[in-house]
Amino acid sequence: MGLEIRLEYSSSPRVINGAMSPIVSLPFLFPVSLASLLTVVAAMAYGFLSWQVLRQVATQSGTRLAQATLGASRKQDTAPTAGVGPALLGFALATHAGGLYFDMFGGGTVRFSFALAISVILWLAVVLHGFEGLAHRQRGLLALILPTTTAGVLLPLVFPVDHPLVHIDSLLFRVHFILAMLAYGVFLIATLQACLLWVAERDLHHPERLAAERRFPPLLRMENLLFRMLAIAFLLLTASLATGLLVSEQFYGQWIRGDHKTIFAFLSWLIFGGLLLGRHLRGWRGRKATGWTIAGFVSLLLAYVGSRFVLEVLLDRSL
Repeated sequence: MGLEIRLEYSSSPRVINGAMSPIVSLPFLFPVSLASLLTVVAAMAYGFLSWQVLRQVATQSGTRLAQATLGASRKQDTAPTAGVGPALLGFALATHAGGLYFDMFGGGTVRFSFALAISVILWLAVVLHGFEGLAHRQRGLLALILPTTTAGVLLPLVFPVDHPLVHIDSLLFRVHFILAMLAYGVFLIATLQACLLWVAERDLHHPERLAAERRFPPLLRMENLLFRMLAIAFLLLTASLATGLLVSEQFYGQWIRGDHKTIFAFLSWLIFGGLLLGRHLRGWRGRKATGWTIAGFVSLLLAYVGSRFVLEVLLDRSL
């Protein structure tokens, strides 16, 4: 018997895992939402991409070690093979986006949660860096982004969406929401770049590893890239906070609300602003740069994702 996939639409959509979306009936499975099916397929695609990228990183390191040991004459024999193409990455992003769409818009209202926030942020991070990383053979960040996305894309299945997103009809709120998600995405890439920079600096204390593998570009180039990312993300965060103040005044009658989200958001803004100022005035770099980058991103995560996790999972109520 062949595989039969049937999409069911009705005037009263069925609710699966807290979200209403088309139902996929498979002969060997219980009915599942289309959002769940697309999410699982996306996770499998990301997982295969992660395996390919990690294999290439390991092969490249082994190749350079072999070249250092056997000499330059063996370069062609030990050259790493390509094999991570943009087609599979595009498929993973498309199925991931489809799952997000049906999770967020499948029930007539816009739903959002901390799990969907993480999934959206990871999707943006892959979009912003994935194709560029493949085109320029920059596998370092991809080796961190793709495995993280493989796990993160499944979070909406573990923590289903339960609460509608309020004020979504407001154009100002939508602009604020998009700017915030973009800032999160760029800051995530910058944080992962900071982790790579930390590992590269650690290799400086092991000359034999540095000479044999040369796993990373020059530190100065990595630092410059990190601070370019931070500058872009800081501008996005500033615009997000500015529009957030307008949203707060419009819907709550006050410019600044003294909740956890606001406090941690402005704290992260101060951390990143201080880091960029310190870089400009005092030439901050190295572990100081990586440490403050990670601290700022953790504060930013606590601002929205962390507060929603506490309210939705621990306290079981909406914001």
